[in-house]
Amino acid sequence: MDSLRRQGFKVTPFRPRTLELARKLWWTFFVRCGGMFVDQLVKGSEDKLSPALTGFLEIAHAEPPLSATELLNAWAESDIIRGKMLEEMKQFPVLLCPVCSIPAFKHGERKWKVEGVDVDYLDVMRYTQWFNTLGAPAAVVPVGRSPEGLPIGVQIAARPYEDEIALGVAAAIDREFGYTAPPELAAAAKG
Repeated sequence: MDSLRRQGFKVTPFRPRTLELARKLWWTFFVRCGGMFVDQLVKGSEDKLSPALTGFLEIAHAEPPLSATELLNAWAESDIIRGKMLEEMKQFPVLLCPVCSIPAFKHGERKWKVEGVDVDYLDVMRYTQWFNTLGAPAAVVPVGRSPEGLPIGVQIAARPYEDEIALGVAAAIDREFGYTAPPELAAAAKG
């Protein structure tokens, strides 16, 4: 990213080898296990759920129930994957990546076409899921807008307990791009 290079940062392309393994664990913890938690919380009130939560539960219920052995194995695997990721991040202590594979989306949207393929909201947000699973701090800074005027951000992730590093890089990016109000808000402020 040229903005960071101009500010004295060394920026090198890098893709951690553990990302898809981390996403598989995210699915186990946040979808399969999360669905089981939510089921218990909403039992008897399913007709009062929001469309977003109902959609999430439909996705979670498409998977078989999570067994205790699968959950235990996932916990152990997450420690192994976190260790591998942290080893890789010794050389690359900060990772920059998209927030989603689409610009910000409108409230209630849950499916899109990306390069001719139908993609749902859990897939477009995979970039945040990796760091969520690994307990890594991340910040998001808007850096532009789509042709439709929707915000596009960059995600800055650091190693666990190095929040100040993620926030420092986020501040450096924000200095370059800064916040700009969406076109409709900017027009309303003038009007």
